[in-house]
Amino acid sequence: MKNFIFFLAFLLLFSTSQDIFSSKRVVIENVTLIDAGNPIREEMTVIIDGDEIVSINKSNIGTTALLDDDVVVDGRDKFVIPGLWDAHVHLTFIPELDYETAYGLFLMNGITSIRDTGAILKKLKPAIAFAKKNPLKTPRLFYSGPLLDGTPSVYKGTEPGYPELSVEINEDTNLTALVNNLIEQEVSFLKTYEMLSEEIFINLLKISEEKNLKVTGHIPLGIDFFKAVDNGLDGMQHIRNLELACTKDSTEGLSKRLLLLENIESIPGSALRSKIHQAQRYSSIEDFDEDRCMKVIEHLVVNNVFQTPTLTINTVGSKRFFANEQWQETYKFLPNVVKNRWLKDSKSMAQQPLNDSYKTYQDWSMKMVGLFNKQGVKILAGTDTPIGFLTPGFSLHKELELLVESGLTPLQALRAATITPAEFFNLEDKMGTVEVGKFADLVILNNNPLNDIKHTQDIHAVILKGRIQ
Repeated sequence: MKNFIFFLAFLLLFSTSQDIFSSKRVVIENVTLIDAGNPIREEMTVIIDGDEIVSINKSNIGTTALLDDDVVVDGRDKFVIPGLWDAHVHLTFIPELDYETAYGLFLMNGITSIRDTGAILKKLKPAIAFAKKNPLKTPRLFYSGPLLDGTPSVYKGTEPGYPELSVEINEDTNLTALVNNLIEQEVSFLKTYEMLSEEIFINLLKISEEKNLKVTGHIPLGIDFFKAVDNGLDGMQHIRNLELACTKDSTEGLSKRLLLLENIESIPGSALRSKIHQAQRYSSIEDFDEDRCMKVIEHLVVNNVFQTPTLTINTVGSKRFFANEQWQETYKFLPNVVKNRWLKDSKSMAQQPLNDSYKTYQDWSMKMVGLFNKQGVKILAGTDTPIGFLTPGFSLHKELELLVESGLTPLQALRAATITPAEFFNLEDKMGTVEVGKFADLVILNNNPLNDIKHTQDIHAVILKGRIQ
């Protein structure tokens, strides 16, 4: 029943009066329907009324009773998939990249739902308000509010490259009051971070369980993986710190991390975290223990812990998408100050020698995703945009490509960007597949994405909340 209260809240939120949506029905005729919950359905007619799919039937000429003001779309030789999700975005990470631009880029790319995984709410509130006021111009927005981090926090806004995204929690923090305040501000879930102490982390999980609020995040550096999962962690981001659990000397590694976390030098949280990662990440990958890692993965499956690998950010240093001129073309949609800075920095970084550690982390990340998929771990498609020159919207399609490269089929990659994010929020009865009664978020493609996942980029039209964009 976890998250049941918020399921009802989402239904109320998305059951907005039909008057603000399209007053005309949308009828898509003779189209092929593709989703990860049903067989392929060819030559179908889909009728949308407001924000709901109201009819799906075989297309037989003359059998669909059209209304005079119906908007009819010829779907012949085209393919309909559910609206896509980017399950890991940061709308406030780059202040110059405004939320209206980001929203537009998501919709342009068929992304009709996004999950913001870390932002100070006073900074996110304008984006939230705009989404409520302009539902036909924005993806469905789910947000965690700030990163819930320990002391010293990583994203406190005082070091270059680490904007203010977090709140710093210590033993004196009233955790119940903190969570209640976030709930009052309508957060959809909580996001925990790496510097939390074991005691505070476990208490946060306990409180969130009582409040029917899911928790995802980075497993804190000072807690054992199995203990974190056993206490109710619902999801993980970036596969972050899982290498520390899959190494032969995981217990010894935890002891060393706890000593480093005492931070006797009083260095900033961002530097302390980097110091620990450098000390243990690559040695842990080198000492990978396959038997232990299979137990780790089995524990994820048994406890239904969702994974958002964000392969786009995990591989950005090795694959260097930013160095590709075609990728740099996506910068033209960004505000000029961001576009110019990204172009300059992309070209500069492309000239730097490739660090072997980037390739090591890439190979490990993609190997883990392949193992997740084989063993049945639930995978969400998310990107960490706009970090790492990952242009909003476009980066989700790159993530789908990387998921397929890691071993998922195109249909499994589509599931990661449609059904599984809906499952995380217990919204699979309203989202994720093309079925009667579901929300009217659809993408019409010119080519079959099951033949090549890159075909998700060949978009004919996007339908958001019943309105053709």
